[in-house]
Amino acid sequence: MRVLVVAGRLDWSVPTTHALGLVEGLKQRGHEVQMVCRGGVFLPRFQSMGIEVYQDPGSWLARRRMTSFLEDFKPAVVHAVGGPGSLRIATRLSGLLGKPMIHTVHSWLRAERSARATRSASGVIVVNQDLRQHMVSEMGIKKELIRVIPYGIDVLDTDPNPWVPRKIPVIGTVGRLEKGRRLDDFLLAAGLLRQKLGDVIFTVLGEGPDERRLRSVCKSMDLEGHLTFAAPPADVDAVYRAFDILMLVSDWGGAGVHMLEGLARGVPTIATGGGEILSLLGEEGICTLVRPGDPEALAQAGTRLLADPERARKQAEKGVGYVRSHYPMRAMLDRVEDLHQSICQTTTV
Repeated sequence: MRVLVVAGRLDWSVPTTHALGLVEGLKQRGHEVQMVCRGGVFLPRFQSMGIEVYQDPGSWLARRRMTSFLEDFKPAVVHAVGGPGSLRIATRLSGLLGKPMIHTVHSWLRAERSARATRSASGVIVVNQDLRQHMVSEMGIKKELIRVIPYGIDVLDTDPNPWVPRKIPVIGTVGRLEKGRRLDDFLLAAGLLRQKLGDVIFTVLGEGPDERRLRSVCKSMDLEGHLTFAAPPADVDAVYRAFDILMLVSDWGGAGVHMLEGLARGVPTIATGGGEILSLLGEEGICTLVRPGDPEALAQAGTRLLADPERARKQAEKGVGYVRSHYPMRAMLDRVEDLHQSICQTTTV
């Protein structure tokens, strides 16, 4: 099958890391894939897979030329991998090419325009049941259009090396720097941990519109020199190798895939227990859960893990096994393939 995958900017984000696994998996299964995006640091990573990647142009003439190339490609389906940028592009291309569109939704829809475009899709993928309920009850999307397809995570066949913290441990968080992701709680927890433990390094890996304000908060807390902000590299493994402990503080969506990626790589993880985080966990002891909005509880959880390496190692080992058994990449790809085929059969009848 020929699939056109549409993304927004290929910077560090849940849709981008999700798209990496999807595109690579579809290619390995013999599908022909082309991609339209808005550039970004991960662009070379997708190009290295040997697929044609077009950057959505600004001019009418360049868009017309790109559309003619896509018409020659003759995709069977247009798949938007999430976010308002990808949805806008995919909606336009679906109409121009006369092909069905599928939209993968990773977190709550916040604008009526996005909800309207998603309602017009031939199929909608959501990553958990809570998100499905939101789509149906609050966004008015027909439940028969929606399929719940959990994330698929690549896990090495061999187990990661046993967890051993650095002499000066690194506690980090990762994700889009946007208001509403409770990153102030991470900074407050970092301040408490710094006061209690002394030598600890804190890292925020991410980019976004809230970065300037967060840097100002960090400066006011006298964390400069102890906490760094950095753009994540286009290497998912390198991101999680940088952490001794992963601390995720978002409770309204967009952090679940980062939690699963960290667990899959044997990183002891602390997460606020709300929203999609709870929907992804089916048993205790996989990661340390704390209530949202409680920086002191985050700091206490970090202190306990660093003070008890054996407990941290057991948690890390359990996390690897849990992701391996509950979120295999092959299961996600099987379900996406099935949806692609079902949509195409329905639209050609």
